[in-house]
Amino acid sequence: MANCCRFWTASVLGVALLLVASRVFSQELNAPKRYEFSEEKMGVPTRLLFYASSDEKATVAAQAVWERFDELNSILSDWDPESEIIQACRAIESSGERVAVSDDLRRALLESRKYCELTRGAFDSTVSPIVKLWRRSRYFHERPPAKMLDAAKERVGLNVWNLDDDGLWAEKGVRFDVGGVAKGIALDEALRILNDHEITSALIDASGDLRIGDPPPDKDGWIVGVSSLGDEPAFYCELSNVGVATSGDANRYVEIDGVRYSHIIDPRTGEPLTSRCVATVLAPTATTADALASALCVLGPREAPEAFDEIRRQGVGNGELSPFDYILIEVADNPSGGEPDVETLASPRFCELFDAARKERTEALGTERRQ
Repeated sequence: MANCCRFWTASVLGVALLLVASRVFSQELNAPKRYEFSEEKMGVPTRLLFYASSDEKATVAAQAVWERFDELNSILSDWDPESEIIQACRAIESSGERVAVSDDLRRALLESRKYCELTRGAFDSTVSPIVKLWRRSRYFHERPPAKMLDAAKERVGLNVWNLDDDGLWAEKGVRFDVGGVAKGIALDEALRILNDHEITSALIDASGDLRIGDPPPDKDGWIVGVSSLGDEPAFYCELSNVGVATSGDANRYVEIDGVRYSHIIDPRTGEPLTSRCVATVLAPTATTADALASALCVLGPREAPEAFDEIRRQGVGNGELSPFDYILIEVADNPSGGEPDVETLASPRFCELFDAARKERTEALGTERRQ
């Protein structure tokens, strides 16, 4: 039996990951102070929240993190024509030979390959040719030409590329999009750098994807809220030393001939998702959470339970993938024009958090009424 629970409702769910930063005001003169730094990195607003012993230490650590984000972007970006990953593909295309790659690119490619294998192809870094066709479709509001889509699908999968000690090789026309792990890798690196600067109580937020370190002083964790059914969070998670990622398509889609096509592509079929969805994953690292959140949307509530249970059973990565928890909300429009059907799939921990939050709200409401 799949290790999850299901519950249904008939209202459109808007799910967003809301971050509530814990603030600590200490009377001790030598207590660490709370710092916040913000920049746009890797195309998204990014925030550093942490506690440090001095202004100088905080500023130096933040600058080191921003420099690392920029370095990784110059290597992994599929938008920057001068990035290492794009240049590597061009070199392979022109020579047909293997090309040497940096340690950072090697790591991103190996992580991508691992999660492609684990998720049965629901996560695949070679989906880029298909994604580019559908990006064009969103602009022109028409499906990609069938021949072009079929040709792009031939360049997707584990069999069209490999990586060994001599370097990277790929078939002609293969292009990589490692965005499904790049932000997670950057977040994990950011926490590592802060730790190297003796800063352990930290949270890094890249547009809702998080890497959380030790809790704030005198707290049990950082407070993260997962919301649905309106503006208020459905429940809160008090978290430390975890990665959090959310994937979904609330706003990025196109409607063609009455069909809603998401920006999220199923690499196995070459087709976008047609049901709205949002998924949140908690995992030991942001890289794991990032990859699994993307795959969870593609797998959907039918395939995800069995696939994720199999990942747990494999116990790969010396425990890196265990434990992880997830929640997926998928909205299917009603053909008759009525209220859309919403299915929510959640692992046991998320079910417990949801039930506890519902109980807490009920008790709070009862207290207000008595007063």
